[in-house]
Amino acid sequence: MEDLPTLILVDDDVEILNALERALHNIPAEIKCFNSGMEALQYCKLNKPDVIISDQHMPEIDGCELLTRIYKIWPHSQRIILSAYQDFQRISSAFNSGIVERFICKPWENKELRFIIEKALQASQGDAKPEEIKNTNMLPTPVDFHGIIASDETMLELFNSIKHAACTNAPIFVTGETGTGKELVAHACHQEGFHQSQPFIAVNCANFSESLIESQLFGHIKGSFTGATCNQEGLFSAAKQGTLFLDEINSLSLPLQAKLLRVVQEREYSPLGTHKLNKFHAQIISASSTSLGGAVLDGTFREDLYYRLNVVTIDLPPLRERGTDLLLLAKFFLKKYSKIENKQFIKLSRDAIQIMCSYDWPGNIRQLENVIHGMVILNTGNQITAEMIIKSLSSTVSGYIQKDHINIQRESNKSEKSFKQPSIIPPKHSNNILPLWQIEKQAIESAIEYCNGNIPKAAALLEVSPSTLYRKKQVW
Repeated sequence: MEDLPTLILVDDDVEILNALERALHNIPAEIKCFNSGMEALQYCKLNKPDVIISDQHMPEIDGCELLTRIYKIWPHSQRIILSAYQDFQRISSAFNSGIVERFICKPWENKELRFIIEKALQASQGDAKPEEIKNTNMLPTPVDFHGIIASDETMLELFNSIKHAACTNAPIFVTGETGTGKELVAHACHQEGFHQSQPFIAVNCANFSESLIESQLFGHIKGSFTGATCNQEGLFSAAKQGTLFLDEINSLSLPLQAKLLRVVQEREYSPLGTHKLNKFHAQIISASSTSLGGAVLDGTFREDLYYRLNVVTIDLPPLRERGTDLLLLAKFFLKKYSKIENKQFIKLSRDAIQIMCSYDWPGNIRQLENVIHGMVILNTGNQITAEMIIKSLSSTVSGYIQKDHINIQRESNKSEKSFKQPSIIPPKHSNNILPLWQIEKQAIESAIEYCNGNIPKAAALLEVSPSTLYRKKQVW
């Protein structure tokens, strides 16, 4: 008979430990229970654990420290933190640095708990096949992950992060520039989670006035305000046990932030016009195209709400940092809109490709898609040319091309040498300019030093997510 994987449960509260064991009694694993973190650590020094689920707040050693020590001994174990809404910065840092792989909030639902543990057990068994995982992460062909198309290694790693993040009821925060696909990420989290059969509701908070967004979120009863002629269900209610995605959450007013804090913390809310409390069961995923950390420092966003929403962070890279994904997406959109518009475009010319790669695409994937669609509509032929791209980008305010960005010289024979690559370093100042990666490294190290080693605080000053800094430091 094949040996069962080992599942370790750690909590100093014996009643909670017994409740965990009862909820997981039919899981195909050998369960070991410890009401002492130090006893669990001593066991793990002598025995290989496949999955460890630990409470965060314990007297001898907290959960993050326990999992950190176990990680050093057994790096391929699956490590899960169980905690109420406390100590968010500590848990978020541990999650983003790879120490904690999953997070379960108290009180938990048994169905959710079993789902997460089963996923963790499957992942622990997968670690026995490193070659298979390696080949999966290095697929030469594009991957379609719930509508997100990519082949870049950074994006494939992000897909794994989404799979981990989806196995929790903790709030997820998606950060990234405008047009990077934050709603697609939220939808992918929903599809990967145990609540995929429930509703997925997305709302852009910036599209509504303060009074209207409050009614949209909480709902209202008849007569609660002028024009409220009937009862209306809010999005918190409509989401049921599914997912509610709040985009551009930074646009919410401070009073609304206070009300949202109660929903996140107490999992309850009141419709406008009544003091009746309704339970909230959905997963909250929020996003912002600007730095919430910066908004906290400016006083326009509540610090306590920031930490409660920013437990699990998924950082979407801009299109300019996704390598060959730019051309992959360009060809995908070209094929898509050629079919829709009944055109014959099948490829990009060589100089068109070079121009696209030399442009930084400030509007990211949304801008790329709109540019491709517009070129397909306004032109004919079987290939996209450099002239088409220049004309399309020059007609947009954000996409105006200056000579310093793209320099095209054409000889009369229009040979392959007609395209001149953009000069990244101006000749007059080439002796004084450092490589971009070195400038970035110095900026990050200076920010971390200024914040006395506090990486989340340094990330807020730099207007990036903590996971970005952890990833950069690992590369260095």
